[in-house]
Amino acid sequence: MQHRRRLLSILLLLGLIVSLFTGTAFSNPEETRKEIAELEKVIAELKKDISDREKRIVELNAALKESEARLEQTKLALAESEANLAEKNAIFGERVRTAYMAGSLSYLDVLFDAENFGDLILRFVYMTRILNRDAEIVSSLREEYAVLQERKLAMETEQERLTDLRYQVEAEHKNLVAQEKEMQKLLAAAQGRLADEMAASIPQAEVKPVYGVVIDNHAAARPQHGLSQANVVYEYEVEGRITRYLALFASFPGKVGPLRSARQHNITLALENGVRFIHAGGSYDNLQLIKDLNLRHTDALTSSNASFYRDKSRRAPHNLYVNLQQLKEEARSQTIVVRPAFLSRQGKAGNALTINYSGNYKVSYKYAADKGCYYRYINGQQHRDGNGAAIQAKNIIVQYTPHYNDFAGRPTANLIGEGAIDFYSQGQYFRGSWKKSSVSSPTRYYYGDGQEIERVFGQTWIQIVRN
Repeated sequence: MQHRRRLLSILLLLGLIVSLFTGTAFSNPEETRKEIAELEKVIAELKKDISDREKRIVELNAALKESEARLEQTKLALAESEANLAEKNAIFGERVRTAYMAGSLSYLDVLFDAENFGDLILRFVYMTRILNRDAEIVSSLREEYAVLQERKLAMETEQERLTDLRYQVEAEHKNLVAQEKEMQKLLAAAQGRLADEMAASIPQAEVKPVYGVVIDNHAAARPQHGLSQANVVYEYEVEGRITRYLALFASFPGKVGPLRSARQHNITLALENGVRFIHAGGSYDNLQLIKDLNLRHTDALTSSNASFYRDKSRRAPHNLYVNLQQLKEEARSQTIVVRPAFLSRQGKAGNALTINYSGNYKVSYKYAADKGCYYRYINGQQHRDGNGAAIQAKNIIVQYTPHYNDFAGRPTANLIGEGAIDFYSQGQYFRGSWKKSSVSSPTRYYYGDGQEIERVFGQTWIQIVRN
């Protein structure tokens, strides 16, 4: 009953906390602290209850072993009693059989047949011994039968106790599993809510991305979906001097794409960011590279996941999308990165920049001081997401890298090594450098004096271009 009352109180408290975390957003830091403190109390109580149940299961299992041992001993004792009773029954049966064979001759007849007084005394002594022996046999039979009944009762009692203990162990185990599930549900709900609310209530907080999606940038693929909701977007060159994107997501938009194939440089970028790589196929060498690097990935062309679909309003291959809400390959990250609201450096004026990837593809950015961000343009037209949202960048890094053509003639950026960058943020411009020591190590960006750049809060675009 005590465990049931405790479980009921915990479940009621769980309902309260989950409703707090799934209801109204945190209105102020004080309320947030109170809710976190309450959550910690509930988790502590759950952990204590789980610990108590684990100890109880250990105790019950020990009692179960003892009961099983006692039952075995009782069975052996019962078998011994049954053997003793059988032996004494045989002796008593032999005595009765002997008396029966003597006919109707009574003890008095034996005494009256004595020839003299001495013979009478002798016969009386023997008859007394016979009577005493008969009485002992009967008494012993009664005692052995009583012992037998007692041991049978003990065995039945032990069997009932054993059955009850087994039921208790099973019930405690079920309760333990239920409690652990409740705690995991609470933690998942609370942590996911907490991460979202912290990111919303603290302007400089970002949740770490968990997906890296390859997105098409052919003219037929525009406007793309999901770019405005990405944390970081890389743009890089492919064949024909056109570009593609690798967009990193901490949130899970319902429509992202169109999806395109794996390339050596987007594989490398996904690996260094520790995200699940979402792509639409790829050449044999790049698929082998994914395998060799042990990169977590999902190929939209071979996956049976229903979150991948084609938009019939567009023509293939520019119509393959993913619903990250339904993909469920990765859980929302609980890692929160707090970024500064303002730059720690004073740079030159950097209100605009233009990047010419080719004669017919030009990317430009213009700073909007009232918004504190750069608006992005493609060939002079404002770049908007598929939902109509204007693409807004808080940080822009132009990363100059050597390029080469691989064995298939595909332009490939060499991302390992070091080189120059142009960094734009908050209307300011800085000349700096980048370094990457290995295929799995992160790319680090530095100011001209060698101090590492700390990006301000908001979306970052990294433009990978030729030297």
